[in-house]
Amino acid sequence: MSLHLPARQAANAARASVAKPSLHLQYLLPRTQRRNAWFPSFKWGGGKKTDDVSSPLAKEMTKREKEQKLAERLASRTQGSTIFDEEIKGSEDQQKQLALKSKPPQPSPLAYSKMREHMERSLDPDPRWKVRYQRKKIMQMVRANGQLSKQEHIKLTEKELTSNSEALPTSTKKLVHLSHQIVGKTVEEAITQMRFSKKKMAREVRYQLEEARDEAIVSRGMGLGAQDGAVPVPRKIQTKDGKKLEVQDPTRLYVDESWVTKGPYRSSRIQYHARGRMSVMWRPTTRE
Repeated sequence: MSLHLPARQAANAARASVAKPSLHLQYLLPRTQRRNAWFPSFKWGGGKKTDDVSSPLAKEMTKREKEQKLAERLASRTQGSTIFDEEIKGSEDQQKQLALKSKPPQPSPLAYSKMREHMERSLDPDPRWKVRYQRKKIMQMVRANGQLSKQEHIKLTEKELTSNSEALPTSTKKLVHLSHQIVGKTVEEAITQMRFSKKKMAREVRYQLEEARDEAIVSRGMGLGAQDGAVPVPRKIQTKDGKKLEVQDPTRLYVDESWVTKGPYRSSRIQYHARGRMSVMWRPTTRE
């Protein structure tokens, strides 16, 4: 005997209500957390999908990726130390030695060449310039009838040293007078002149003279007197001013030339003039 349709629906609803708790009791039941991967099927701009796996290009790419992964896995299995490492290394060393013995050593491009042409080129890179220079000197000697000029004679018989000072905080107009004061004098006399000078830059010139004297003695061997206990022979010379001077010791040091040059500017300041005008005044430096 079957129930009518409304009665059957009521029975099903009662059965579901008994099996399932009420809404306010559902929150007390234990829950299992689930995570589902969600990939959006849309793209910005409404472009066409390019990651279609069913396309032949995608199938070929996936096939190549699988082959590469398989090759890497097989290569990693053979890596690591084995019991045959020493034998493999010994055989490789023997092969390298045999290869070096079989091949003749090739000359390096940086090696020195002892060929005559190469040696002459390294010593005299421009032979024609040397020939022209020798020809010029021979012509000068023929014109001078074999006699040397005063400058050439001094360079052949005397040693010289050039000394430069740092930038001094003064002008060339002030320092040039001290420079003229020491020209033609011996180094000791020039130092004495600067010691008793009232000029502010005199002590700087004196310091430079002392430094040049010490450098000439140490580096060039100048001003050491006669060698082997020999007595120096005095002689008379003519200075640039036309005066004749008797030199007792020819080996003593003297100041042949002295000049001053401009150096970099130290700073600047504003110089004010009449009628609200102004100009820039630079603070100079000078080298001796």
